[in-house]
Amino acid sequence: MDWRARIDTVDGVPRGAGILVDGTRLITCAHVVEGHSAVSVTLPHITGALPAKVAWSGDWRRLGDRGDIAVLELAHPLRVAPCAFAPLDLLRSQPGRTAPELRALGFPFGHEEFGTHATLTTSADRLLGQEWLEVDVVQAHLRRLDEGFSGAAVYDPESGKVVGMVTDAVLGGDQEGYIGRMLPIETIRRHWEDLDDFLALDWLPAEPRRELRALFEEVRLDADALELLVRRAFPTFRRPLPAFRSIWHAIRYVGEELTGDERLLRLLRALRARLPEADVGAWLRRWMPEHCADEAYDGKAARQQPPVPVGSVMFRAESMTRGAGLDLTVCTVIDGVPVGSSGPVRIRPRQLRTKVEAMLADQIGKVHECDWMLEFVVPERLMSEPFEEWQIHEPGAARPRPMRTVPVVVRHMDRLKPLTVSRLTRRRWETVRARGETRPRRVTCELPYGYDEFHDWLDADDEVCALAYAATPMGDWLSAALDTGVPIMLWRRHDCGEGGHAQCAPEKFLDRLTEAVAVLDPDRLPFEVMRLRKEARSPDKGDAEHCGHRLTLFWDDPERKPDPPLAMGTRGDQ
Repeated sequence: MDWRARIDTVDGVPRGAGILVDGTRLITCAHVVEGHSAVSVTLPHITGALPAKVAWSGDWRRLGDRGDIAVLELAHPLRVAPCAFAPLDLLRSQPGRTAPELRALGFPFGHEEFGTHATLTTSADRLLGQEWLEVDVVQAHLRRLDEGFSGAAVYDPESGKVVGMVTDAVLGGDQEGYIGRMLPIETIRRHWEDLDDFLALDWLPAEPRRELRALFEEVRLDADALELLVRRAFPTFRRPLPAFRSIWHAIRYVGEELTGDERLLRLLRALRARLPEADVGAWLRRWMPEHCADEAYDGKAARQQPPVPVGSVMFRAESMTRGAGLDLTVCTVIDGVPVGSSGPVRIRPRQLRTKVEAMLADQIGKVHECDWMLEFVVPERLMSEPFEEWQIHEPGAARPRPMRTVPVVVRHMDRLKPLTVSRLTRRRWETVRARGETRPRRVTCELPYGYDEFHDWLDADDEVCALAYAATPMGDWLSAALDTGVPIMLWRRHDCGEGGHAQCAPEKFLDRLTEAVAVLDPDRLPFEVMRLRKEARSPDKGDAEHCGHRLTLFWDDPERKPDPPLAMGTRGDQ
């Protein structure tokens, strides 16, 4: 038990206690060393005062804050056995086992030289604020908690193993010194991840675990990117994930909370593809060689850029049964994995743009590192809304940008319902995808068809999978195309007016549009239409007759479903 330490100022004023965790490092409370960059460490009966620097401190700044942990570092290693940490489940209730009595050695007034013991009890169910465990002092024991116990190890006297660290106590009133708080191991390692190097964890032996943690110690990914990475590695895992604070937190979570013999390997492969700068391959070859023998992985492969994930923010606006209102929902999907959603919220049609822009601002952080697109799944009457001219209000950006800077597509709300038309859409989509070319059929303004003729034309030709309208399609034409399952339509939002079609120039528009998309893979169509919209606005490449002006793309991949259960079909060439 020589690892129990007293912490003093450099002038020798006692401040509290500490715990030796390896030859040169100790942990104590951040408030014990508050205002000090260097302190003095004494192991009673073992060493005199030794200088130590405050190497790391948690988030604690004032009384009541979380993260009341600091790490001290000695200039030279000690030849003293450090503490051992208890299993993480020692304080958890188990049938037939009572909560153990625990000890803490503190250095209150009058006991600065050798310290004095307090006997404590607690259990895992006495968690406070997801941070502390409440502790009681056994009142038959004369020693109560007082100043000088902060930073003291709470340990099991039978095994001598540490279960946590005293932080504070009630120091007034009837309960003075009898009730206090401690940080359990689970909390300490959440703030100071190095602690995992000293714990007995069954999902990976100590040495490879230390090397793996060190491998990612200086590598940073934000919480959204880490959640996406874990979801992609385990797409069938549907429980909520914590907000990962670091890569190591994600690795530890997978190791301890998920099941499957290859769960760690799956995550590391995802990390290797996402972070080529971290040499995960070398670690795998050293510690998991049996899983690397069949992989064509070498230094050159490690330097290749990982594939860019594909994301989609899908807005679904469904007409209410009564009235003109809408139920609006948004969901964000990346590489087939749902990563965020909001709604439904009930709105009036005139509120649609304002609400969409606000909801997108909340979701956009999830798709920063993706090739992403916007999908508007709406009733037929809203398909010609100028969605691509609406604004993306990105938090922190100096000004908004138009939605046309990303691919924007329109889809039909009724296609989500289990109707015959859904089967027809799927069949035509399979046809156009199989041939690998969009090949839209031209629909000029003067075509004399009504609904029945338009429907019969499409119903008789399963090879018609895309339509290009010279102007906003008449209601009958649009309804007939939707009813026969046509999955792709393009049109210029333009009203021909009463003067015939003298101002339409339909042939010129359709020539330019079909030339741009005819041989295009349908999966690339949203990105090509985005390019056309941008080009139409360019002073160098655009003109008043450019086919990208006021261009709507109806693009209805039946695999992409924005309603529960969230799903999305993806293709590698997207």
